[in-house]
Amino acid sequence: MKKTKPRPRPGTDIDVVFRAPLGSIGAQLFQDAIRFALGAERLRASLISCAVVSDAEIRAVNRRFLDHDRVTDIITFPLEEDPLEAELVISADTARRQAREYRVTVREECARLAIHGILHLSGHDDRSEEDRRRMKQREDQLLRRFLSRNRARP
Repeated sequence: MKKTKPRPRPGTDIDVVFRAPLGSIGAQLFQDAIRFALGAERLRASLISCAVVSDAEIRAVNRRFLDHDRVTDIITFPLEEDPLEAELVISADTARRQAREYRVTVREECARLAIHGILHLSGHDDRSEEDRRRMKQREDQLLRRFLSRNRARP
């Protein structure tokens, strides 16, 4: 019997587009947080797009696609299931505001939002109080692990 080499798993393309400024925070932070959360949740994805936008833009997206006329921190759009493709839309303005409110760095808040988006893709929900509590617990756990592994990076 002929032995064959195992096929390498296809990697995940993670595209990050900035349509709103976030200071010195670059695409690498989002790519690293998304890749980390995908691995932790054992999700195999082919493409994750992440758009960093203003409050005005995320409100327009929320209104157009979800019929909610409000600003939010992140919206997750699953696009395909097999292979998994999705888009995360993150508000830079809200990330900065929440970082001040939660007394964390903007970098930490952005990583949290990226992880939160991936948790939605893995089936977590935050509609009920109990679901929100469970999701927040997992989010906090992953964020701590991610930050402890990535402290040296800017």
